[in-house]
Amino acid sequence: SFDGGMTFFSPVSAIRGMGPPEYSVRVLGSATRQRPGGPLMSMHHVQVSRAEVEVLFTLEKEGAKPNGLQYDIPTDRLLVADQADGALITVEDPRGARQQSSFAAGSTGPSGVTVIPWNGELVTIMSGTHAPDLTVFGADETVYHVDHRGVGTGIVGFSKEPVTGQHTGFHGLEWDGTHLWASSPPGRAIFRLDLQPDDGGRVSITGCSWFRLAFGDRCHGMAWADAAKRTVWCNDTTLNTVYRYDTVTGQCLEILVLPADAPFSHGMTIVDGDLWYCEDTTAKICRVVR
Repeated sequence: SFDGGMTFFSPVSAIRGMGPPEYSVRVLGSATRQRPGGPLMSMHHVQVSRAEVEVLFTLEKEGAKPNGLQYDIPTDRLLVADQADGALITVEDPRGARQQSSFAAGSTGPSGVTVIPWNGELVTIMSGTHAPDLTVFGADETVYHVDHRGVGTGIVGFSKEPVTGQHTGFHGLEWDGTHLWASSPPGRAIFRLDLQPDDGGRVSITGCSWFRLAFGDRCHGMAWADAAKRTVWCNDTTLNTVYRYDTVTGQCLEILVLPADAPFSHGMTIVDGDLWYCEDTTAKICRVVR
């Protein structure tokens, strides 16, 4: 058994009369082979490609540190989580006039944002990176916070000071129509969260599933890669690379390497089939050109 999965052994070469038995091993859906006493190997092939980056525009808000990004298709709005002051920046018509406004949401250093239907209305959820909690508000701008301590929280593994390092939690957020998905740098994992209303009808986390990430140090932004919302893009801010994962198997399907001199990717979303991302130090909004 590996990582909670099932491992099945069946003789191959022994049946074929080819000398010492060789076994076909199936681990979590991947085929491997092993001779008795030999090392276990599991090989996965991943496509690696390179892309260019186009800087589209810079946010107008002074001191803005865009860290989370979400394009809301029905309203043609680009939602930006501002880590500087916890506000939500909204860019109307992001491909055209780009009218920008800001709402003081009071999130604690947010790194992700998404919109979900809840109790008959649309609510915005922001990940409070350093609280850690989720900040939720609807059309009436009433704000509340959802504590998720112990679920995808901790101190990132590469912290130089693991004892005094800064506690952190969820970063990128996405919604699949049923579950909330979140990337967790300290867990190096992507979580699928079960949401149910609490006694007051507010968002509450009642369960979770997750898969560990095969690549990178610090997962951050997330964006659905297909209409079925089975595969997801997840970037790594320390490496300036983007990975496409199968959310059912957890396997990495593609690695997209951004130019070394490009703005570093933080929050991420999909606009017209293209990956857009933000850089928190320069407030730039960028498009990945493939």
